[in-house]
Amino acid sequence: MDMVANLFLRAKHWQIFVLLVGVGFVGDVVVIVSSISATARSPQDFGKIGLPFGFVVALFMFFFLGWFWSMGSFLNSIVQPSLRPKVGFFRFALVYPGLYIFLFIALFQISTTSPALLLVIFPLHFLAMFCMFYDLYFVSKSLVLAETSKPVSFYDYAGPFFLMWFFPIGVWFTQPRINRLYAERKNAEPSTRVAPG
Repeated sequence: MDMVANLFLRAKHWQIFVLLVGVGFVGDVVVIVSSISATARSPQDFGKIGLPFGFVVALFMFFFLGWFWSMGSFLNSIVQPSLRPKVGFFRFALVYPGLYIFLFIALFQISTTSPALLLVIFPLHFLAMFCMFYDLYFVSKSLVLAETSKPVSFYDYAGPFFLMWFFPIGVWFTQPRINRLYAERKNAEPSTRVAPG
Protein backbone atom coordinates (compact mmCIF):
# COMPACT_ATOMS: atom_id res chain seq x y z
CA MET A 1 0.00 0.00 0.00
CA ASP A 2 1.21 3.43 -0.71
CA MET A 3 0.82 6.60 1.30
CA VAL A 4 -2.34 7.84 -0.48
CA ALA A 5 -4.14 4.53 0.02
CA ASN A 6 -3.14 4.50 3.70
CA LEU A 7 -4.56 8.01 4.13
CA PHE A 8 -7.91 6.98 2.66
CA LEU A 9 -8.02 3.72 4.61
CA ARG A 10 -7.17 5.35 7.95
CA ALA A 11 -9.40 8.37 7.42
CA LYS A 12 -12.47 8.57 9.62
CA HIS A 13 -15.92 8.64 8.07
CA TRP A 14 -16.36 12.35 8.74
CA GLN A 15 -13.02 13.14 7.06
CA ILE A 16 -14.02 11.31 3.86
CA PHE A 17 -17.41 13.03 4.01
CA VAL A 18 -15.86 16.48 4.43
CA LEU A 19 -13.36 15.84 1.64
CA LEU A 20 -15.88 14.58 -0.92
CA VAL A 21 -18.79 16.85 -0.05
CA GLY A 22 -16.46 19.79 0.52
CA VAL A 23 -14.83 19.48 -2.88
CA GLY A 24 -18.00 18.54 -4.72
CA PHE A 25 -20.72 20.69 -3.19
CA VAL A 26 -18.78 23.66 -1.88
CA GLY A 27 -16.65 23.82 -5.03
CA ASP A 28 -19.75 23.84 -7.24
CA VAL A 29 -21.41 26.55 -5.12
CA VAL A 30 -18.31 28.74 -5.35
CA VAL A 31 -18.17 28.31 -9.14
CA ILE A 32 -21.88 29.05 -9.57
CA VAL A 33 -21.82 32.11 -7.29
CA SER A 34 -18.77 33.48 -9.08
CA SER A 35 -20.42 32.85 -12.46
CA ILE A 36 -23.57 34.71 -11.38
CA SER A 37 -21.46 37.71 -10.47
CA ALA A 38 -19.66 37.36 -13.82
CA THR A 39 -22.93 37.37 -15.78
CA ALA A 40 -23.87 40.59 -14.07
CA ARG A 41 -20.82 42.15 -15.73
CA SER A 42 -21.03 40.52 -19.16
CA PRO A 43 -23.08 37.70 -20.73
CA GLN A 44 -19.95 36.50 -22.59
CA ASP A 45 -18.26 35.76 -19.27
CA PHE A 46 -20.94 33.18 -18.46
CA GLY A 47 -19.37 30.80 -20.99
CA LYS A 48 -16.21 30.76 -18.91
CA ILE A 49 -17.95 28.75 -16.16
CA GLY A 50 -17.14 25.52 -18.01
CA LEU A 51 -13.46 25.47 -17.12
CA PRO A 52 -13.75 26.11 -13.34
CA PHE A 53 -16.78 23.82 -13.10
CA GLY A 54 -14.89 21.12 -15.01
CA PHE A 55 -11.92 21.54 -12.68
CA VAL A 56 -14.12 21.07 -9.60
CA VAL A 57 -15.80 18.00 -11.11
CA ALA A 58 -12.44 16.50 -12.10
CA LEU A 59 -11.03 17.14 -8.61
CA PHE A 60 -14.08 15.52 -7.02
CA MET A 61 -13.73 12.49 -9.34
CA PHE A 62 -10.04 12.23 -8.48
CA PHE A 63 -10.79 12.03 -4.73
CA PHE A 64 -13.86 9.81 -5.18
CA LEU A 65 -12.08 7.32 -7.43
CA GLY A 66 -9.00 7.47 -5.19
CA TRP A 67 -11.18 6.44 -2.26
CA PHE A 68 -12.64 3.55 -4.27
CA TRP A 69 -9.19 2.51 -5.52
CA SER A 70 -7.87 2.48 -1.96
CA MET A 71 -10.79 0.45 -0.65
CA GLY A 72 -10.90 -1.97 -3.58
CA SER A 73 -7.15 -2.64 -3.65
CA PHE A 74 -6.94 -3.12 0.11
CA LEU A 75 -10.02 -5.30 0.41
CA ASN A 76 -9.01 -7.43 -2.54
CA SER A 77 -5.60 -8.00 -0.96
CA ILE A 78 -7.10 -9.38 2.26
CA VAL A 79 -9.77 -11.60 0.66
CA GLN A 80 -8.86 -15.30 0.54
CA PRO A 81 -7.26 -16.05 -2.85
CA SER A 82 -9.94 -18.62 -3.76
CA LEU A 83 -12.70 -16.00 -3.27
CA ARG A 84 -10.81 -12.98 -4.60
CA PRO A 85 -12.48 -11.17 -7.53
CA LYS A 86 -10.26 -10.41 -10.50
CA VAL A 87 -8.94 -6.84 -10.51
CA GLY A 88 -8.38 -6.33 -14.25
CA PHE A 89 -11.70 -4.72 -15.11
CA PHE A 90 -11.81 -2.96 -11.74
CA ARG A 91 -8.64 -1.08 -12.67
CA PHE A 92 -10.12 -0.11 -16.04
CA ALA A 93 -13.39 0.88 -14.33
CA LEU A 94 -11.44 3.25 -12.08
CA VAL A 95 -9.33 4.84 -14.79
CA TYR A 96 -11.96 5.27 -17.51
CA PRO A 97 -14.39 7.59 -15.63
CA GLY A 98 -11.48 9.72 -14.50
CA LEU A 99 -10.30 10.18 -18.08
CA TYR A 100 -13.80 10.39 -19.51
CA ILE A 101 -14.74 13.39 -17.38
CA PHE A 102 -12.20 15.52 -19.24
CA LEU A 103 -13.48 14.30 -22.60
CA PHE A 104 -17.08 14.89 -21.52
CA ILE A 105 -16.39 18.47 -20.48
CA ALA A 106 -14.63 19.20 -23.77
CA LEU A 107 -17.28 17.51 -25.92
CA PHE A 108 -20.14 19.05 -23.97
CA GLN A 109 -18.80 22.53 -24.65
CA ILE A 110 -18.66 21.70 -28.38
CA SER A 111 -21.97 19.78 -28.49
CA THR A 112 -23.93 22.95 -27.86
CA THR A 113 -22.94 24.00 -31.38
CA SER A 114 -22.87 20.49 -32.90
CA PRO A 115 -25.71 18.21 -31.72
CA ALA A 116 -24.25 15.29 -33.71
CA LEU A 117 -21.55 14.99 -31.04
CA LEU A 118 -24.25 13.82 -28.63
CA LEU A 119 -24.19 10.53 -30.55
CA VAL A 120 -20.55 10.17 -29.49
CA ILE A 121 -21.15 11.28 -25.91
CA PHE A 122 -24.02 8.89 -25.10
CA PRO A 123 -22.19 5.53 -25.50
CA LEU A 124 -19.09 6.89 -23.79
CA HIS A 125 -21.23 8.25 -20.97
CA PHE A 126 -23.05 4.95 -20.49
CA LEU A 127 -19.71 3.13 -20.35
CA ALA A 128 -18.55 5.54 -17.65
CA MET A 129 -21.78 4.93 -15.71
CA PHE A 130 -21.33 1.16 -16.05
CA CYS A 131 -17.75 1.51 -14.77
CA MET A 132 -18.94 3.45 -11.73
CA PHE A 133 -21.52 0.75 -10.93
CA TYR A 134 -18.85 -1.91 -11.38
CA ASP A 135 -16.65 -0.05 -8.90
CA LEU A 136 -19.54 -0.08 -6.41
CA TYR A 137 -20.06 -3.80 -7.03
CA PHE A 138 -16.37 -4.67 -6.69
CA VAL A 139 -15.79 -2.74 -3.46
CA SER A 140 -19.04 -3.80 -1.76
CA LYS A 141 -18.54 -7.46 -2.66
CA SER A 142 -14.88 -7.36 -1.58
CA LEU A 143 -15.89 -5.73 1.72
CA VAL A 144 -18.30 -8.53 2.57
CA LEU A 145 -15.88 -11.20 1.33
CA ALA A 146 -13.15 -9.75 3.57
CA GLU A 147 -15.48 -9.70 6.57
CA THR A 148 -17.04 -13.14 6.13
CA SER A 149 -14.35 -15.19 4.31
CA LYS A 150 -17.04 -17.17 2.49
CA PRO A 151 -18.77 -16.93 -0.91
CA VAL A 152 -21.46 -14.26 -1.06
CA SER A 153 -24.47 -13.45 -3.22
CA PHE A 154 -25.78 -10.00 -4.17
CA TYR A 155 -28.22 -10.25 -1.27
CA ASP A 156 -25.23 -10.37 1.11
CA TYR A 157 -23.53 -7.24 -0.23
CA ALA A 158 -26.57 -5.27 -1.41
CA GLY A 159 -26.47 -3.14 1.76
CA PRO A 160 -22.91 -1.85 1.24
CA PHE A 161 -23.59 -1.51 -2.51
CA PHE A 162 -26.54 0.83 -2.04
CA LEU A 163 -24.90 2.67 0.85
CA MET A 164 -21.87 3.47 -1.31
CA TRP A 165 -24.13 4.40 -4.22
CA PHE A 166 -25.62 7.09 -1.98
CA PHE A 167 -22.17 7.91 -0.65
CA PRO A 168 -22.92 11.04 1.33
CA ILE A 169 -24.94 8.80 3.64
CA GLY A 170 -23.13 5.52 3.05
CA VAL A 171 -19.68 6.82 3.91
CA TRP A 172 -20.83 7.06 7.55
CA PHE A 173 -21.51 3.30 7.57
CA THR A 174 -18.90 1.96 5.15
CA GLN A 175 -15.75 3.78 6.25
CA PRO A 176 -15.85 2.50 9.87
CA ARG A 177 -15.91 -1.05 8.50
CA ILE A 178 -12.90 -0.24 6.32
CA ASN A 179 -11.14 1.34 9.33
CA ARG A 180 -11.76 -1.78 11.41
CA LEU A 181 -10.43 -4.16 8.72
CA TYR A 182 -7.43 -1.91 8.13
CA ALA A 183 -6.63 -1.76 11.86
CA GLU A 184 -6.97 -5.55 12.17
CA ARG A 185 -4.63 -6.02 9.23
CA LYS A 186 -2.05 -3.60 10.64
CA ASN A 187 -2.20 -5.26 14.07
CA ALA A 188 -1.77 -8.71 12.52
CA GLU A 189 1.37 -7.72 10.58
CA PRO A 190 4.61 -8.77 12.28
CA SER A 191 6.73 -5.94 13.53
CA THR A 192 9.78 -5.24 11.37
CA ARG A 193 11.66 -3.34 14.07
CA VAL A 194 14.92 -4.77 15.26
CA ALA A 195 15.19 -5.08 19.01
CA PRO A 196 18.05 -3.09 20.50
CA GLY A 197 20.93 -5.37 21.35
